[in-house]
Amino acid sequence: MIAGFRRSISLPGLSPSASPSRCRRRDAQHTRSASFPCRSHPVLSLLHDEIRSLRASADLGCYTSSASAAATVFERIDRLLASLDDLLRLSQTQDSLRRLPAMTDLLLDDFLRLADAQGSYRSAAIVLAQHAAEARAASRRRDTTRLTSAARSLRRAEKDIAGLVSGIKDLARSRPFAAGKWEGAAGAEVAGILAEAVAAIGAAMTLVFSSVSQAAAAVAASMAKEESRRGICGLRKKTEEGEEATLEMLEERLEGMEEGCEKLFRSLINIRVSLLNIITPSV
Repeated sequence: MIAGFRRSISLPGLSPSASPSRCRRRDAQHTRSASFPCRSHPVLSLLHDEIRSLRASADLGCYTSSASAAATVFERIDRLLASLDDLLRLSQTQDSLRRLPAMTDLLLDDFLRLADAQGSYRSAAIVLAQHAAEARAASRRRDTTRLTSAARSLRRAEKDIAGLVSGIKDLARSRPFAAGKWEGAAGAEVAGILAEAVAAIGAAMTLVFSSVSQAAAAVAASMAKEESRRGICGLRKKTEEGEEATLEMLEERLEGMEEGCEKLFRSLINIRVSLLNIITPSV
């Protein structure tokens, strides 16, 4: 539990030549620091750093090419959620959110959608990996019937994951809000940084889901293309080797992601529980 912040204000000495506007700026800064910790506070600083790190990774697309890279982005999202949890434990944050029921309701809905998408992605990724393994086995055995069935299953799984992308892509955009709608600078800052965090998480999850969906679609398309070449004796072995290689790449992309998916799902649920605890009166 993070200790609360003292509400004392230490006023610096002002020179006689200080301008009235400068005095007002200083007064405004101190009034704000009395109600909510400034950006230099470790919790807020860490949260801003985690958001920047996650967005930078999304811009570079550095985690879309392998399972280990995808696992890395899940870890970064999890660290961001841990920083969010620290922020939500501050009494100043809780007070601000209690005065912002509309904003809190939006956050509850956002994190529910993110958690639902993550849970559905985990299930779809497991199914996709199973279908890829079945397709590889059918290719090795030259079982055309099973291979055709596995290819159809891959396409269905790919469409399921693509649907998840469509369901959360709007969360990847920061929700605009009018500063005057919130009570004071503290409320506006809480609303702003939480909206930024949701957008960063939504963008990162969208890219991971999209990369897997696109990989599955490419494998299914490759299998369909090579199916027409299977009957040609000179190309049969090359076709089978190509199928197994593309399927193996898809399996490697999905390998080891289950644990990270489950951990991230629990973290998203925990944030939503923290928000519910803030707005639910204690009995």
